[in-house]
Amino acid sequence: MRHFLFVLLAVLAAPVLALDEATVFEKTVAYLARDADCGEATTDPGWERRVLTMPHDGYRLRYSRFGCAPGAKGALVIAPGRSEPSYEFAETAIDFIARGFAPVYVIDHRGQGLSPRLLDDPDKSHVENFDDYIEDFAQFVEAVEADLSALGARSDLPLFLTSNSMGGAIAIGYLQKVGGDTPFDAAALVSAMIHVNYISYTGKRARWLNLRIYSETGVAVQGWWRCAVAWVWNARLCHDYASARTFGPYQPGTRSFEQDAEAMMTRSRARFALRTHMWDQFDWSDIRKAEYAGENWQGPQIGGTTNNWTRGSVRFLREMRAPESLARMVDTPVLLLSGTRDLRAYRQYPGVFDAPPDLSRHTGFCDDLNAASLAADKGYACQFSAINGAFHEIYKERDATRNTALDMVESFFLRHAH
Repeated sequence: MRHFLFVLLAVLAAPVLALDEATVFEKTVAYLARDADCGEATTDPGWERRVLTMPHDGYRLRYSRFGCAPGAKGALVIAPGRSEPSYEFAETAIDFIARGFAPVYVIDHRGQGLSPRLLDDPDKSHVENFDDYIEDFAQFVEAVEADLSALGARSDLPLFLTSNSMGGAIAIGYLQKVGGDTPFDAAALVSAMIHVNYISYTGKRARWLNLRIYSETGVAVQGWWRCAVAWVWNARLCHDYASARTFGPYQPGTRSFEQDAEAMMTRSRARFALRTHMWDQFDWSDIRKAEYAGENWQGPQIGGTTNNWTRGSVRFLREMRAPESLARMVDTPVLLLSGTRDLRAYRQYPGVFDAPPDLSRHTGFCDDLNAASLAADKGYACQFSAINGAFHEIYKERDATRNTALDMVESFFLRHAH
């Protein structure tokens, strides 16, 4: 018997306090171009980009703060997914601020977004050690708490966490790191990176052999060979693209929206176009000149992952799902929210069995976390919910879908506010 709440929604809800899809592109581009901080902001929330120097290696991490004063319902931290800059959550931040959650703090994970790149080739999505993401996030959360104190927030102001994709894995790693000392009242992990559908990055069909070659074990073996063996005669191999043919350097002008294609990550043409514009056309020169002197950053665009990143992700996810790791995160209530058409998360089966993809890896994670929390006499720590038809980037989905998600996340937060 499963110990989770499975909610399958038809996605018919009307928008609530959200930007309209017909105008979101124009309004968001104008908002970001205006670049108004809290001293200049008028009707729109201020957007401030900040630098945080990591004490363990001196890396200059970036993050964004949206909003200028504590909200009535609490403050919010967002952990984006791989390749997502903090500013891509401007619309989501505006929505949550309108709902009473402020400020909204969004991290730019090292090596991506508004943070400096780690290799000479700025297109490569790379990290030396996946645990660096967790250490960065811990320092970021401390900076958030210090900023809230400086803003005069009351000591019992609730603090909430939400994420997308890889940000969910980082959030889980952080919750496992801090255990009972968590500052978060609740966490809503959207399309969380629990177990990656690696074959979805290759363009290959879900056949029996392909599913094994690009299974987690198959990817681990490939990473081991390239980073632990083949580097002897090719020292750069571990820093090369894991799949250069299908997931290599970013090529400006190549993003093209295809309706109802899961590889788009969203069914919203306007929100897909927003990323394309900010990567291909937005003028970052003034920001680059003023804020990145001597740093490796040309813009927010980024390409595919390196062999080292891929190998590290497998090792991290396996440790993250281990029972002893789950036992360390039972003090924070977790909503695991997924879309039934999440190409990066669902489990595919060989075509000969004619079995549709499913979210069993996400439901299984929730089961395992609940087993750990029940064993610790903490009750049920995890609630699983699915939105029917939603793609991977739920916070960037069409209006009805994303507003259903916003309602669900807000409701979950309010139920668990202290």
